[in-house]
This record gives sequence, structure tokens and C-alpha cells, in this order.
Amino acid sequence: MAALLRSARLLRFSPSGLLHITGTKRNGPPLGRLYSGALGGRLRVWPCAAGCARSYATATEQKNESSAMLRSKQSQQFDWALAKLDSSVRRTGRITKTFLLRIFHDICRTGRPPDSNQALLLLRSCGLLLPEVPLEERTELAHRVWEKLKELGAQYDVSHYNALLKVYLQNEFKFSPNDFLAKMEAANVQPNRVTYQRLIAAYCQNGDIEGASTILGFMKSKDLPITEAVFNSLVTGHARAGDIKSAENILPVMRGAGIEPGPDTYISLLNAHAEKGDLDSLKKTMEAAESADASLMDRDVMQVIFTLAKAGHQQHIPDMVERLRHERGYVPDAMNLCLSLITQGLEDTAFNILKTFPTLQSESFNTDAANLGNFFLRHCVDMDTSLEKIGEFCKELQESNLHTSALTFTLSCALEAKKTALSLKLMKLIKEQDLPIRPHYFWPLLTQHVKDGNTAGVVEVLKGMQELEVSPDVETLTTYVLPVFPSMEAARQTLQVTTRTCLSSCFSLKPLRRFRINRSVSVPYGFSLPRISFRTFLPALRYCW
Repeated sequence: MAALLRSARLLRFSPSGLLHITGTKRNGPPLGRLYSGALGGRLRVWPCAAGCARSYATATEQKNESSAMLRSKQSQQFDWALAKLDSSVRRTGRITKTFLLRIFHDICRTGRPPDSNQALLLLRSCGLLLPEVPLEERTELAHRVWEKLKELGAQYDVSHYNALLKVYLQNEFKFSPNDFLAKMEAANVQPNRVTYQRLIAAYCQNGDIEGASTILGFMKSKDLPITEAVFNSLVTGHARAGDIKSAENILPVMRGAGIEPGPDTYISLLNAHAEKGDLDSLKKTMEAAESADASLMDRDVMQVIFTLAKAGHQQHIPDMVERLRHERGYVPDAMNLCLSLITQGLEDTAFNILKTFPTLQSESFNTDAANLGNFFLRHCVDMDTSLEKIGEFCKELQESNLHTSALTFTLSCALEAKKTALSLKLMKLIKEQDLPIRPHYFWPLLTQHVKDGNTAGVVEVLKGMQELEVSPDVETLTTYVLPVFPSMEAARQTLQVTTRTCLSSCFSLKPLRRFRINRSVSVPYGFSLPRISFRTFLPALRYCW
């Protein structure tokens, strides 16, 4: 390994940040107009034939103009969506899966192949930019995007394959580098330095130093430079192979090759020690980084915290939290860390990070500051965090005056996500705090069941209402319960045992509704009023039924 590193040509290389990609506007093809004029003075045509030709030419021109306008509108929409996507990445460091899928579906709906930049942006968005999505789901999304764009006729070059490789690394996806190279060869795409560099990282991610050495040999034969990123990967590879001493010795090798270890190198070594839970080595490495003028930013320390949490060494996290300096941009980075931790099932660590937010600790408490914890509670609901933990988080947030209505907000998230069981349990917790439970709280749960024609689902929700001692009102029954049944008799037979009270209310209210309608209709005729159209009363009468 050392011989390969010494014999290869070396180059100082600093990985760049996220590439700013702007959408490319498309202009429609030139309009093809039919020439309907005379070719010569003596040429004669039938008037009707000339009229048909002119009509056909006009229709064709209008069709082409409409098509061009549609393409221009779609191009503008893509530009807007891509600009918003880029703005979200710059502002928060993340994007939502919903918005990414929206752009993807819009591109697919056109049926035309996307340009190179659009394909690159979609692929690059399937990695760390989706902290709210599990790793496996991210990779599946990347494969889906890859295959669909290929069907649409997208032309992939080496940059697209490199983007897919980076997504694999960020999502910790295990794959065969040899098979990946074979795939590129079959597509007649030549790998470049970045390709080999990321293949080495893939081998090292699994602790396969032998495989990494093979790729290094390829780079030597092609006279490709060995960059700092390659050395960083070797630090990780040796550590995961169980040889932490060799990992530490990579730094002297770098200096001997004329490359001074940078912050990324120290982060790789810090993560190696974090996986082992070696707190003393962590502190020594951080001191070495500071003395080498390779100062670590808050987001670098957050990587170490994430590694400690994943490796099960939560006891060392407070020492790392103390090293956070709350630099500019701390809150977006900390939010992404919390989301990633929750996605990995590490809610307790995420909650400890949440409590370090400077906005939450502000003495001038306001609604915006309190709502900063909303993202945390919402993601806990999305990731099916246990009710016990959610209850503890809400209780601590409210007792610490960090949230004005944590339970109520969490309930709204559960209702929005159509999580019936969790919603009913949260309502029970809310009721235990002597807070009212309204019938309309159950409408989001009933709506989907009615839409799907799920009678059992409606019955389940009604049972939950009875357990919480909430009586459905007229609107709940008429709008969200009865429509799921084919007839009133079917509703009576299905619900007479489980929801007897609900049915009796429903049937007793129906004559009352008829009485109210008849009474309302007769009111205008009991007074001498100016002539008014009966349609004026229809909107009001509609609500009486």
C-alpha cells in the first residue's frame, strides 16, 4: 500500500461543495408553415380546395404555436422548481421527498428526455439531502430515477455514474465495484479519476483494503493523481479493517507525499475513533487538528456525534456537544442532524441536540421560538416513534416552556399522516390533561376511510370516539359516516351493536332536519317582502340537510 502511494503521482485536491445547477430553458423548434400562395400567375385551384388548404395551414400553425407555448410553460415550471430546489439546499441543507418526487413526476409527465443538468440534480438529491428518508428508501429512489430517466432517453455520461456512486456512499449501500465498472464499460462510458476515487471509498467503507489497493493499481497504471480524498478513504478503510494504527499512520504518509492533512482527513480519523468509542483518542485528535490549523466547524463535530450515536456510544456525546460553538448556520445543520438521528431510530440523542438550539434557550420566548420543535415532533410521528417516547418529549417541552401545545401539534401531525392508532392514543393523553376532544378531530381519519369505502375503518374510528366519550355531531354522521354505507338500513345493521348511541342520534335527527328545511322554506312566504329569487336561500338551506 505504501509503495503504491509513494509511486503514484500526487495532487493536492480539495473537494468542492454542492454544484450549483440551473435549469436550461428550452425553445421550441421553428414553426413549419404551409405555403398556400400561388406559385405562378397561371396556376389555378378550386376555391374550396384553396380554402381547405388555408384552413389546414392555419390549424397546423395554431397547433404548433400551442405546442411551443406548452413547452415554454413547462420549461418555465422546471426552471422555477429547480431554482426552489437549489434555494432549499442552500438555505436548509436538505430537501423533502415530496418536492423531489414532484419535480421527478413533472419531468416524466412530459415524456421527453431531461437534459444533463436535470438528471444530475435528481440523482444528487437522493443522498444526504434527504435526511428524513431511510437509507434503503433513498437508494431505491435513486434506482427508480435512474431507470425511468433512462427509459425517457436520458444520455448518461461519467458525471452521472459518479453521482450515482456518491449516492451509494452516502446511503451506505453495499455493491460490487467490479460490477459497477462493468456496467460503465457496457454503456461505453470511461471512468475518470473521480470514479476510481469513489470506488476506493466504497471498498474502504467495507474495510476491504485489498480491493482498494487494486483500484490504486489502476490509478497508477493510468497515471492518475492520488488526492486527499483517497487518503481519507484509506483512513476509514484501515480503521474498519481493525487496524487503527495503520489508519493513524496515513497522516505521516500524506505529509511525506507533500499533502498536508486537512479538516476532512481529521474528520475521517475522528469518525474512526468514534466508531470504537475511544474518547481519549477523540480528544487528542481534535487537539492535533487545532494545532495543525485545521479547525473543525460545528457541522464537523456533528458528524462525530452522529457516528458516536450510531455506534452506541451515547455516553461520550455530551463531551462532543460541549465543543459546539453555535456558529452561523448552526440551527439548520443541527436540524438535519436531529432528522438523521430520528430516521436511524436515535430519538433520545436527537432530543438532546434539540435542547441545544439557541433560539429555544432565548429569554424572549415567543411563538416562533416555540414552534422550532415542530419539525422534531412531526418526524417522530412519520417514523412511528413509540407513544411513550413522544409523550415524554411533549411533556418535557411543555414543562420547560419550549412548546406551548406539543401534544396538540403532535396530534395534528398524526391526523395528517392518517395514523389512526397513534391519533387515538394521543387523544387519550390529551384528555388525561383535561383538554377537550372535539368531534372534528376525527374527520381526517374518517375522510380516507369514506373515500376508500372502508366500512371497518369507519367503525374502528367510531369505537375510538366512544372510548373517549366523544359523541359525533350531525355533520360527522352525515358527511363522514353514513356515506360509506349503501343505505340507512345497512348502516343500522352494521352499527347497531358497536355504536348504538351514534345510530340513535342519527335516526332521531333526520326528522328534525326535515322540519328545519320545511320551516326555512315557509319563512319567506310569511312576510311581505320584495320579490327575491329563491336561489338566494339555497346556500343557507344546504347546510340544514
